[in-house]
Amino acid sequence: MLLLRRCLLLAAFTSAGALALAEDPKPTKADEANKAARAAADEAVRTAAEKVQQAAEALQNKSQETAEKLATHKFVKEVKLSGKNGNALQTLAVDGTGRVLALVAQPRGFSEPMKAVTSEIHVLDSEGKNTGVWTVNFHANALNAGSDGTVYVAGDGKLAKFDKDGKMIGEVIELPFIVDMLKDKAGMKVKAEKQIKAQKDSFEKMVKQYKDRQTKLEEKEKEAKTKGEELGKSDVAQLKQNKDILESFQESGKYYDSMTVESVMKDLLGRVKVINSVSVNEKELYIVCGENEGYGFGLWRMDLDLKNAKKITANLSGCCGQMDVQCCGEDIVIAENTKHRFARYDRTGKELAAGGKRGQETEPGTFGGCCNPMNVKACGGDVLTAESEGLIKRFGPTGEFKGIVGSVKIAGGCKNVAIGVNADATRIYFCDQPGSRVMILAEKDKK
Repeated sequence: MLLLRRCLLLAAFTSAGALALAEDPKPTKADEANKAARAAADEAVRTAAEKVQQAAEALQNKSQETAEKLATHKFVKEVKLSGKNGNALQTLAVDGTGRVLALVAQPRGFSEPMKAVTSEIHVLDSEGKNTGVWTVNFHANALNAGSDGTVYVAGDGKLAKFDKDGKMIGEVIELPFIVDMLKDKAGMKVKAEKQIKAQKDSFEKMVKQYKDRQTKLEEKEKEAKTKGEELGKSDVAQLKQNKDILESFQESGKYYDSMTVESVMKDLLGRVKVINSVSVNEKELYIVCGENEGYGFGLWRMDLDLKNAKKITANLSGCCGQMDVQCCGEDIVIAENTKHRFARYDRTGKELAAGGKRGQETEPGTFGGCCNPMNVKACGGDVLTAESEGLIKRFGPTGEFKGIVGSVKIAGGCKNVAIGVNADATRIYFCDQPGSRVMILAEKDKK
């Protein structure tokens, strides 16, 4: 239905464009009549497009209503959060006592973390009441809680630990594997040079394609003039569009010409320091950060004393800088959003099970949208998944779909939608990042 809507809107645009090209400086009465007829046709198309849009919105609302009816949990409350200097909710976790740990900080970027900024952990009780605020003295991106009550906060290539009362344990630590990657300036320089060449080659290839297309259109125009004919309206429009694109490429070319090994290295160094996810079990800690080459993510495992760091998975593909990995007992669960599924792996990176596939939002056990699920969370032996559109689903340990958990109304677009769950799964907490809200869902009365 959304595709039909786009087609109708495109038809309206194309029709209006054709009309503009067809207009004569001195229209006759017949031309005026044709113009009026075409305008009426365009209006009919626009009206149809509006009806399709209304139908699509109704379908979306109906889907959400259906999800809410089928869900095991219902929305009960929202908690709006704000911090100092424009800090807003970025992610959340739930500790062993059922408290919500909400990270209120500056947004997570795609490159260098912000300097000289502080972040905050807002501690909420199970009902959403704010019981305290802890200060983190760096640009934090992710957090999680261990079973012993220790809270792990990471960002800017660093990690800090807090006890259950908010007192920092020891000093802020530079993550050792990130330190090692940052030291390899020579290796990173080679990777930067490789990346620059690949991007420039790709751009030059695209420019050539448009130049070849332009040449063919100009030859066609020349041939038409030789025959005393005019180029077709469609070709005229394509010729103009092609010229505009080639002109815009001149500015793009300046950008690629300005790329230096130093600027690319700076971006690569920055991406490595952004922490996308931190998770912990009884024995080990898992960290997700950007790779020092390309745009993928690396998953690192280490002891709780931050020793014996080992990369267990490389080049994870995540949409819009989002990659969530959570512990599930001794295993890990990854939200493979670009593949429209989640997967469960052992500590060495061996795949054990997977769940979900691409489909419509209304299809059970599938993931729609640009890239979903965005986040995951272990719940007993099951796995909960969260989607950018506010939908939470439950899957069994081997990937079988078990049902809808809840649905909340949030702004659209790809983003972190972290979820937390208390010990008996009677409360689910959903991160509404754009709204800087913690959405609280409660289990429905069982009949």
